[in-house]
Amino acid sequence: MPSHDIYRRRASRRRGNKRRGRAAVPVPGVGRALLAAVLRRFGPSLAFVVAGFLGGLGYVLLVPATYTANAYVLVVNDARTDGPAAVNFAQTFGRLAPLPETLGYSALPLPAGAGGAPRDHVRASTSPDTPLIELTGSAPTSRAAAAFANAAADALVRYGAAHRAETGVRVAPMSRAVPPGAPASPNPVLGVGVGTASGVLLAGLSAAALSGRRPARRRTVPRVLIAGPADAELRS
Repeated sequence: MPSHDIYRRRASRRRGNKRRGRAAVPVPGVGRALLAAVLRRFGPSLAFVVAGFLGGLGYVLLVPATYTANAYVLVVNDARTDGPAAVNFAQTFGRLAPLPETLGYSALPLPAGAGGAPRDHVRASTSPDTPLIELTGSAPTSRAAAAFANAAADALVRYGAAHRAETGVRVAPMSRAVPPGAPASPNPVLGVGVGTASGVLLAGLSAAALSGRRPARRRTVPRVLIAGPADAELRS
């Protein structure tokens, strides 16, 4: 075999290897263009979702924790009374429980340093069917929340005993409040979930608004040339 044919084959092989090497190298400009197109298309929506998530997380981290504890008392009829007197007075005592005049009957000390008036930390709930009163104490600490609930329960028991002759009913303690192990608010899962859901909602609204503003693309219809009689004559 002539030597010039061997050199020619080697040169062709080198050119083929170079071409294959060039095809295997990724083009960085294509990745940047694709990323820019994705951000341009979905950037505002992603920004709303991230902002909602960060807003919910910030609310959970910055809002002070609030603890709640519950105590229960029961209104009982005297021997000389019957009927729905206990249920009716339970409704009345429930409305009187947070008042300062009623809380003043308590022999238990109210927590100091909780902020606000004592009535702001006591809430009473009653049922129209049973003479049960639920007393809820709320405070920045678990011990203070339980102390507010127990003080309100003790106040109602003593207030009922002081007016037993006029009402014909008495208030009996049913269960004491214990310090809760976790705060009632804020709820981390709920706070982050609500923030993220708000971001998703805003993202959907923004996407709908932007899609409505985009001009409709014109579709190009290919032109089809139909040969007529004149073209047939020219061809002939």
